Amino acid sequence: MPQYLPFERGLSYLNNMDLWQHRWNESSQFDTACQNLISRIDIVQYNMNMSLYTRIGTIVKRLFGIKDFSLLKKEIHKNVGKFFYHKKYTARDIISVMQELGVHKGSVVCIHSSMKEFYNYIGTAEELITEILSEIGSEGTLMMPAFPKYSLVNKENYVFDKDNDATGAGFLAETFRKYPGVIRSINVQHSVCAIGKYADYLTKDHHRTHDCWDKDSPWQRMIELDAIVIDLGMPNFYIGTFDHCVESILQYEHPYWAQFFSKKEEYKYYTSNRTIGTYTNYTSEIECRTRESNVTKHFDETRMQKRRISNLSIKAFYTKNCLNDMIDLGRKGIGIYYVPNPKKCTFC
Repeated sequence: MPQYLPFERGLSYLNNMDLWQHRWNESSQFDTACQNLISRIDIVQYNMNMSLYTRIGTIVKRLFGIKDFSLLKKEIHKNVGKFFYHKKYTARDIISVMQELGVHKGSVVCIHSSMKEFYNYIGTAEELITEILSEIGSEGTLMMPAFPKYSLVNKENYVFDKDNDATGAGFLAETFRKYPGVIRSINVQHSVCAIGKYADYLTKDHHRTHDCWDKDSPWQRMIELDAIVIDLGMPNFYIGTFDHCVESILQYEHPYWAQFFSKKEEYKYYTSNRTIGTYTNYTSEIECRTRESNVTKHFDETRMQKRRISNLSIKAFYTKNCLNDMIDLGRKGIGIYYVPNPKKCTFC
């Protein structure tokens, strides 16, 4: 039996991609070894179009029986955190922090969340939603992502049912989808749900957009309304879906950003009278990998703030300021992606 690296050491190797890249470039033996290993673990098609990161990730997944790195990291983070964090908190405690971060009556708020990190929370998802709505009031608007589960989207001849299809955006988002009065946009890739003063404005044209994040999408419209994005329990450098507005805006200025919208795709959805409607959006099939810290390291407190309750990380992003900065950075070739690599392109 071969002696494999301990899992933790394997992860540290994955995190040091510069080392792997150097070895890949300098050693044909490494290339040969990778191909032999892939053959041994029965990967039938060795796709040279995949990035080095994906090829190494595929190997490690097979060796250690890992289905999803992201879910594994969340589970490890949760189990380790339980040893260190025991303080309990309620919905009102979360609201108090959100108030410190600028949420008030009339705010437009977009929530991204991971309920796996709510293990010290006392209360229900419904209670938290109700408290947030009470805080922002009738003049406020609450929005959450509501893209359908990938298991649904990947079905042949899939027809999006905005009224019934569960979201893959997590438990809080799914609870919000079913909350009384919430409406949902028609968009297979990045649907949203919203309630409040601007809910209709945010959601009504999502299926009429050029791409998921253009000027008529909920994502750019919420920025226009000076929305605050609140991340509850999300990874340290995670920003939120609105960061994709950068490539939507800059696609007309530079080929690097245009490549994210190289394919015109048709999608199907059920209309209000249960007939099948269609719409098109521009997307692509290129491999994408993100490292949001490329961008967040440039943010000051007028762009992003962080707080913590017990184990729960709470971040606020002030979308207008953030987008302006991200567009400026994007014009210099600085963005959230390391695949595709912007360093291979020339920027002003």
